[in-house]
Amino acid sequence: MSFWAGAWLHDAPDEAFDHTGKRVIVKRLCFGPAETQIWYEATDGQYFQELHIEEGIQAGERYVDVISKSAMLNVLKTEIALCEKYNEPEMSILFQTEKEKLMQVPGTGDA
Repeated sequence: MSFWAGAWLHDAPDEAFDHTGKRVIVKRLCFGPAETQIWYEATDGQYFQELHIEEGIQAGERYVDVISKSAMLNVLKTEIALCEKYNEPEMSILFQTEKEKLMQVPGTGDA
């Protein structure tokens, strides 16, 4: 399940952790120039943002940063707003569920 917002394809959250210990929560793919933006949870409970640049002068670059729970919450709020703007109620529910799970994690405020 996914939807387009401009040049970006937005994918639904993964349900389970993959073999590397990641569970992708937000994934955006751009095809001009090609790049991916991924926000995920690691099995240890930390959250990360990962950027892969596939084309252009920075082709092959990959950046990974640890982010706070409140930053992850803001990303989810943005995805929910995009789902509403582009009339994607099923995707909005998935991101809302992720937001509610995150809000139950100790130390996460409604930033």
